Amino acid sequence: MSLKKLTLIAAIAATLATPIAQADAGVGAGITYVFGQGFAVGVKVFTNDEEDKGVGSFGLDYMLGSGAWRPNVGVGYLGDSIYGDVNAGYNYQTGGWTFGVGAGGADTEDKTTAPAPVDPDAAKF
Repeated sequence: MSLKKLTLIAAIAATLATPIAQADAGVGAGITYVFGQGFAVGVKVFTNDEEDKGVGSFGLDYMLGSGAWRPNVGVGYLGDSIYGDVNAGYNYQTGGWTFGVGAGGADTEDKTTAPAPVDPDAAKF
């Protein structure tokens, strides 16, 4: 892979990792099964890091069987420090688009908070 392609991939990943509307971007690493080509390992950037939420994803996979690089985009779900996703990627070695399903670990944050306790004296005049 050329330096120009790696620079482009890094720029796109940095852009997608930029927080959108106060949401923190999430990151993860895992394994993907690419239909017709086998397994890949890679990293992902998610549109947010909240647990129990659907997310968009951008990733970069390394195909174990062929040694090819496969940047990809997809949709997924974040659980408690895990993710699952479906994605479409471009295999630089074969020059074609592929589809895959993946899972792995993710840096997630539980954004649910308990309501503040009510102070019974606050309503007194």
